[in-house]
Amino acid sequence: MALSNLPAAVLWDMDGTIVDTEQYWQTAQLNLLSDHGLPPLTEEQELGMVGSSMADASEFFASLGVRLEPGEIVDHMNSTVMASILRELDWRPGALELLATLHDAGIPNALVTNSTRVLADAVISTLDRPLFSVVIAGDEVEHGKPHPEPYLLAAEQLGVAPDRCVAVEDSRRGLEAARAAGCATIGVPHGQTLEAHHAHLVTTTLEGLTLEALGELIEQASHGEPERQNEATASGAADSESEAQL
Repeated sequence: MALSNLPAAVLWDMDGTIVDTEQYWQTAQLNLLSDHGLPPLTEEQELGMVGSSMADASEFFASLGVRLEPGEIVDHMNSTVMASILRELDWRPGALELLATLHDAGIPNALVTNSTRVLADAVISTLDRPLFSVVIAGDEVEHGKPHPEPYLLAAEQLGVAPDRCVAVEDSRRGLEAARAAGCATIGVPHGQTLEAHHAHLVTTTLEGLTLEALGELIEQASHGEPERQNEATASGAADSESEAQL
């Protein structure tokens, strides 16, 4: 496939999409709530947190009775998750391979996350080479996902049109943001079930995804073709495994 038919860039969510940080966020939440004599989140509350921005999460925990300022809540969560990331970090299947393939092909990658810049930098620091051309963190935008601002800003900084980009997400909030920005979307569920209408492609894994497939997805999205799922769809991801990725 000619380079002109490939994506101008691929824009990546972080938590749950390229790295498996579910347990880290759950531990941070449990510690925060326990410190203030509060019970763990219910399954419904956890599901409602998936894909939240740090600002929204801090307001939510304050509403539950956490007696800290929003910034202090963010600092508490960041410090707990940071320690876990620096101790051990698992990458989602196929993510590193696809990042490297895109980089080697001259197609830029951008990291677009609702997490803070310090956590994004911690994840990037584990790479043995620079695979991301741009990083947009949740504390660097006025509006986090599901607002399209983070994706629009990433495309702007890369100097590409959003509708020539593919965005990869694991949450409905993130996919909503990417689609509102005009990107073609891939949903890789991890903790939250995704249906076909949530993304242009819903797949349980990034393994085996080719540059040609990304190019075809751009064309599909530009022609308004219906969303699709691969043979192994979101049914393998249970809502009960929800992740409060931020």
